[in-house]
Amino acid sequence: MILEELSKRNNEWLKIALSICKDKTLANDLVQEMYLRIEKYVKDPERITTNDKISSLYIYVTIRNLYFKYQNNKKKNIILQYKDYDSFDENENIDYDFCSSIENDIELSDMEEAHKKIMGKILEEISTWHWYDEKLFKLYFFTDKSLRNIASETRISLTSIYNSCKNYKEILIEKFGEDVTDFFNKDYYQIK
Repeated sequence: MILEELSKRNNEWLKIALSICKDKTLANDLVQEMYLRIEKYVKDPERITTNDKISSLYIYVTIRNLYFKYQNNKKKNIILQYKDYDSFDENENIDYDFCSSIENDIELSDMEEAHKKIMGKILEEISTWHWYDEKLFKLYFFTDKSLRNIASETRISLTSIYNSCKNYKEILIEKFGEDVTDFFNKDYYQIK
């Protein structure tokens, strides 16, 4: 019943989502996610209605929160740069060989070794930080906890945690950005 009422104003919700994210496909995704969230969490339609009409403010806040969650999850990835140089040509006849070759095994072992080197250097760098910074970095980047969850559990202000994590990323990008770029370009031998 509540979804029927919501869907009658779908274009309005799309405009709200588009004003928040400025991307049409993401706006569609956010609106669909909003429908799922309201279906899951709002059992009593009167909670989100004013004067027998669904509150635009409630929907706006829901979509905005979904967008912030999307951005937060997007920022959690420490991938610095990735360039996809491979292209697919559907006219090209490709013979797939599913057997492992020595060259593939060597490349895979080189990639794993390079990954271990980079992660070892990052963990070594983190271990030189103040204990607070080390714990906060590991808590945010190596767990699935959001900044808000960490703030509520540790009773540290959200702004302080956000600024600290932003500084951690900048430090790591400055020190290891070149190595990560070499890793993604498969220049494993250049990783120091």
